[in-house]
Amino acid sequence: MRVTKRLLVVMLITAIIGTFFVGCGGGSSGSSSEAKTSGFKVASHNAVIEGNAYRVVYEEQMTEAIRGLQASGMVGQYASFVANNDPAVEVQQIEQTINEGYDIIIVNPIAANGLDPVIAKALAAGIVYVNADCEYESGSILNVVVDQKEWARIQSTFVIQTLGSGKRVIQFNGIDGNSASEMRNETWVRELTAAGIQIVWTRAHNWNDTDAKRLMNEVIASGLQYDGIICQESSPALISAFEEANLPYPGCITSDERIGWIRKIAEINKDSLVLPFIVVENPPGIGATALAVAINLRQGHELKDGIAASGLKGNSIYYAPQWIMTYENMAQRVSEVSSLPDSTSISSYMSVDQARSAFFK
Repeated sequence: MRVTKRLLVVMLITAIIGTFFVGCGGGSSGSSSEAKTSGFKVASHNAVIEGNAYRVVYEEQMTEAIRGLQASGMVGQYASFVANNDPAVEVQQIEQTINEGYDIIIVNPIAANGLDPVIAKALAAGIVYVNADCEYESGSILNVVVDQKEWARIQSTFVIQTLGSGKRVIQFNGIDGNSASEMRNETWVRELTAAGIQIVWTRAHNWNDTDAKRLMNEVIASGLQYDGIICQESSPALISAFEEANLPYPGCITSDERIGWIRKIAEINKDSLVLPFIVVENPPGIGATALAVAINLRQGHELKDGIAASGLKGNSIYYAPQWIMTYENMAQRVSEVSSLPDSTSISSYMSVDQARSAFFK
């Protein structure tokens, strides 16, 4: 079952542009018999932050949500851990928070597997363990994630409609093995192939602009022929490679949700449609939404019947992207984000009360 988005919040700190509506499935996580409703000890585990604009905003919005919860007394202590894409460090850090008696652990993992032993240890200790952003393969925990298949489908549909059958594209994925990246890749390969569009080159840029630009320069230098680009973020880096090489823009490019990119692509197309594009939100605030869900679980609230959706061998609450920009609505969308800095991203997240109303009995 999916609950569509009620309040659309485009924000970094306080900017709000609309009403929020969220997509969801469901499941359950660990619980504790201890009767505790506030003053929780919360840990956030992030795979990487530095060099990854999406994860920077993820961390900022998690911190913003935590500050509000600390001010209300709902959270008593908070710590953030970053594994820098090192699985051994990730396991060590999660074990540390288990041993230190945290009430809630939110994990944005490196990969979709490999953490089962620490998950079992956390649940045995009565800790609420919720996985955020990148869906994890487990029937024991709750995932709170963006609907990555829908995110990818919206973009492949745009490419198909823009280019048409018989065209060729190059594809930039995120991180090989990462569940979000893999689901997007699978959707694109299936949809584009069925529509008669050939994917002539695929690489993972690790959601890193430096890697993305290097790879784009390699494609340019190779002389490979293609008609468009479908990419998992890093659009600004890809287009800068064209501009520095003084080359015509590709036939289309897909999403990067950073405000700087939204302004850049609007500037490129200000007089006429020069570079067909689509921007689809992939809100970093999903981590703060996962926190809101976890707090409700830790307070003993039960998920509504029928909220569960089968994810990667487990239960998932899905957020379906709602904020979409193309040339047709470009002026309106640019106006909506006029107060936001270039460094942030289109993003939304739910409060504890909103999560309780949407998902809990």
